[in-house]
Amino acid sequence: MAKHLQIIPLGGLGEIGKNMTLLTYGRNQLIIDCGVMFPESDMYGIDLVLPQFDHVVANQETLRGIVLTHGHQDHIGGLPYLLQRLGAPVPIYGTDLTLGMVERQLEEAGVRNRAILTIINDEQTVQLGPFGVSPFAVAHSIPASVGLVIDTPVGAIVHTGDYKLDETPTGGRMTDFARLRALASDGVLAMLGDSTNADRPGCTPTEQLVADTLDRLFAEAKGQRIIIATFSSLLARLQEVIRLAQKYGRRVALTGRSLQQNIELARNLGYLTIPDGLLVDIGASVPDEKLVILSTGSQGEPRSALNRMARGEHKQIQVHEGDTIIISGGTIPGNEEDVGRMLNNLFARGANVIYGSLATVHVSGHGSREDMRQMLQAVRPRFLIPVHGEIRHQHLHGRLAQETGVAAANIFLLQNGAVWATDGQKAWLDGVVPADDVYVDGSLIGEIGELVMRDRERLAQDGFVVVYVPIDKQHRLAGEPRIVSRGFLPMQRSTEILQAATAVLKRELQQNGRGKQGRKQNGRRDHETIARETLQAFFYHKTQSRPVILSNVVLV
Repeated sequence: MAKHLQIIPLGGLGEIGKNMTLLTYGRNQLIIDCGVMFPESDMYGIDLVLPQFDHVVANQETLRGIVLTHGHQDHIGGLPYLLQRLGAPVPIYGTDLTLGMVERQLEEAGVRNRAILTIINDEQTVQLGPFGVSPFAVAHSIPASVGLVIDTPVGAIVHTGDYKLDETPTGGRMTDFARLRALASDGVLAMLGDSTNADRPGCTPTEQLVADTLDRLFAEAKGQRIIIATFSSLLARLQEVIRLAQKYGRRVALTGRSLQQNIELARNLGYLTIPDGLLVDIGASVPDEKLVILSTGSQGEPRSALNRMARGEHKQIQVHEGDTIIISGGTIPGNEEDVGRMLNNLFARGANVIYGSLATVHVSGHGSREDMRQMLQAVRPRFLIPVHGEIRHQHLHGRLAQETGVAAANIFLLQNGAVWATDGQKAWLDGVVPADDVYVDGSLIGEIGELVMRDRERLAQDGFVVVYVPIDKQHRLAGEPRIVSRGFLPMQRSTEILQAATAVLKRELQQNGRGKQGRKQNGRRDHETIARETLQAFFYHKTQSRPVILSNVVLV
């Protein structure tokens, strides 16, 4: 029986985040990236969203390794959760910076002993079963990022990773088309291409524009304290801030745990150069005009350092009138409300806030349409699978590929869980595997399902009502029902409506052992059903709202 190559995306398609792709050939599987997605605004109480690992776990004896493209959380953040479910230690490959970030996370999660970490660079090839994996350098918003050329028995696969074609990357490196072309000189069967900016024309601006803007803002902030919020992984941006602080005679203080950890790691590995004495403790006595504060919180995260400053809750930093605050990070889709609220609070405190709409203080780490066109022309794949993007990005990437000569029939717009198969000549869809969102809520992993999420949504919209129904041993009402509401009615209206609801419910429960719609009461469960359905109908009739009804029938 002929062996086919299968490519199975478990995350990152139709969404921004939790990137994870599985390649299988015979009894061999290879994982590319294992990320998380941060919750959207309607995912109440959820901390993180993971890919569904069931298919990998069920076939873990065939896993040859995990290869990582770079160190962003949407590509590495799921590893601790995956390793918790696997038995034997797993080989994990990545560049030195990427694995440094991974190692720290695994140690914090207590699963470091379940990983065999192997550093690879963009000048070598590692053989993992039938897969020959060759990284090539790409320009992205974090150093040591790579794309991958994967030689398989049926042909070469290119995974672009996250990339752009920045010719003047600050502190970074250019996308290495020469190595990519050399690795793919015998032709490319399929390309898995970053689709994030498929709706943006032209090329993604160079990081040098941000450096020039920051230089100007430093020069204009004479006599003022400067606070800069950015992603803790944007090391090239952090290096530029350090350079400018030295240029303008300022010291740099850090606030935010991830920022401090990443700077220490990058400095130890040589990705950051920091002059002695430039960094000071956040509590150090430094005049405002001589201080730059680097902070986390560009996404408005509720517990981040900058958001705590905006709310006046930071223990060590209070925003002063006249402070120059620079938000040097693009807003991730879904975070718009949090960022807007934080900006309003900072303005209300008198700060001079500079963000993307006012100046070029951030550029994307992903290529725009012209970058993507050049990648397609360099690779010239027979088949294209647009990845890393929402549905519109995948479609637009596919249309762009047709303009470069890829046949429409050879463009596969997949969903998470779809099994794409090829024999090296033709390609087809070969079923699906489970690939639902897995919610992390504190220590609960995968235990919060759609029913709970729908309840949380209803609670957020209409509040809840708790009803206490006392019954005797004959299942008859043994006292007055009591109803309490939270987040449903304003105090001035609640008394009258709850009293009327109590009267209606009492009448229903006293109907000679028969409940709503003629059903006989033969136990506690029927009383709960009567209470829930009666109150749902009553409250909707009176208020046009549907609070969650929690009925509590108690034998007295």
